[in-house]
Amino acid sequence: MNASPRMINALVTPLLMLLALLLPLSVQASDGGGGAPEPTVFTVNLGKENYLQFGLIFETATPEAAHSLASYKPKIQHEIILLLSGKDAAKMRTLDGKKELIEEILELANHIIHEDEKTGIKDVLFTKFLIQ
Repeated sequence: MNASPRMINALVTPLLMLLALLLPLSVQASDGGGGAPEPTVFTVNLGKENYLQFGLIFETATPEAAHSLASYKPKIQHEIILLLSGKDAAKMRTLDGKKELIEEILELANHIIHEDEKTGIKDVLFTKFLIQ
């Protein structure tokens, strides 16, 4: 009868050790390393022959600004799409074009939530940027 608990222990112990090693990895992957927000992804036409796909993350200065951002998200998305309708694909491929777009989105979003960079959205980060 002693062989049975030993055999179970020999099988279960490595399995538990493996789970203990993998569990922290899955938790880190699921929470984005500290609660990082999900990017907002846009796919829009640039002229007649190109499209732009990019992801954005908004960094807010305060929790209140994050709440306002969530409340106004549909309006902000709408305004960003309208903003992009007048953009040139060639310019958007340049570093200056991307930096200009970031500044325009930052100003637009803060205007919508009635804040400025010190109290509202302090930065806009691209998580991906593809023009085809």
